[in-house]
Amino acid sequence: MDEIRKWTLYLMFMVAGFTTGIGTIGLFPQFWMEYGLTGLAVYLFFLAIFTYVAIVEAEKVIKSGYYFVELYNKILKKPAMILAILATIIVFLSYYTANTMLVLLSPVVGTGTVGRLIAKVIMIAIVFIVLTRAKEKTFAIMSAGSMILVISVIVTTIAFVSKIPPIAAFLGMAKHMIMSRNPITIRMIMAAIEKALYGAGLGFAFYLMLGSFMNERFNARLIISVGVIIQAVLGILATITIVYAIAPSTPADLLKYVYGGEEGAIRLMGQLPTILADYKLLLILIAISIFLAGVTSILPTAEVGLQILEFNMKVGRNRAAAYLLGLALLIGIPDSVPELAQALLLAVSISIFFTSLFEYYPVISKEMERIKGLKPTTTQLVAGAILFGVLIPMGLYALYETAKKRRSRHYRGSACGHNSSSWHLC
Repeated sequence: MDEIRKWTLYLMFMVAGFTTGIGTIGLFPQFWMEYGLTGLAVYLFFLAIFTYVAIVEAEKVIKSGYYFVELYNKILKKPAMILAILATIIVFLSYYTANTMLVLLSPVVGTGTVGRLIAKVIMIAIVFIVLTRAKEKTFAIMSAGSMILVISVIVTTIAFVSKIPPIAAFLGMAKHMIMSRNPITIRMIMAAIEKALYGAGLGFAFYLMLGSFMNERFNARLIISVGVIIQAVLGILATITIVYAIAPSTPADLLKYVYGGEEGAIRLMGQLPTILADYKLLLILIAISIFLAGVTSILPTAEVGLQILEFNMKVGRNRAAAYLLGLALLIGIPDSVPELAQALLLAVSISIFFTSLFEYYPVISKEMERIKGLKPTTTQLVAGAILFGVLIPMGLYALYETAKKRRSRHYRGSACGHNSSSWHLC
């Protein structure tokens, strides 16, 4: 196998690993069970559009001949855009590192403030070691981890389907939820867009970085499309696994998972040792799969942040890694409180609506056309119009909904008072 073919395979799996995170393994099944087949169709529609966006981003950077950070600083003259993406990455790492390690540690340390902080510190230390010690082998490590992830998810799904009895309690209820048809609502569309953004991995400049390390001998369309398709398949397999994992439990556990958001998914991980008490091997398999999904998303995202800092601050790799993860930990100490962690999750979810637009800016920029002669095609302009037409109102709507919920909680608290009995009545 020649070097181009070998690295094409590596990069496919790296894209698959980057796009397959806890969102794919733990949250996509939530979305599918809540919105059924209708929600799945809406999700796949937006995933296809966002995958095309990712492809043209990488191709534009390849054709420009510029390093992605240099492109924003020297050609586009928009350094604030890349710094906004960096800020999103730091905040993302501050809570996502904890959630990833809690998949393994939650039965021991719990999911409270102290448990989250312990998990976060351990995960950040692991990421720092990989980034600073692996160096030129970092991409190979990411790709290898992604290959193991794919195998792990497939084996886990097969094991659950073969081990859990088909007549297990509440299995039919869960299957009915994923096969249901629901009316399309703004809430469904917003949730589908958010999941598709994470499913394609937009908002973190990963594809811009990827384009910086590829030349025109690489087929970006093949690499990225196959990587995202693998992610989508793993999401479907993960849904089957989660359905069978909750099947031996109660309807209450199922509903808490489906409507509990990311923190609900993490709480379910802490309950799995009890739910799957008779299936120790299955418990180990699902924990490994979700943990690998988190790690293979954290490393590429951290790599992007590291390179932004390294270029802008003119420092070496080790120091840039220390700054990046130090900032993530600094923010991560207060957001170890579960309520603050949920707030940070909302902040990142809202910010990627806008940072995804920043990523696409080089594709349609007049500066790129004037200086580099890279005129956007009609298809790229149409994709850009869809992207801006969807993400801007959705991002503003998400801001409005978040502010409204916070104001509603404030008024409830003021009206009810602060003693325990009053809060209970509220």
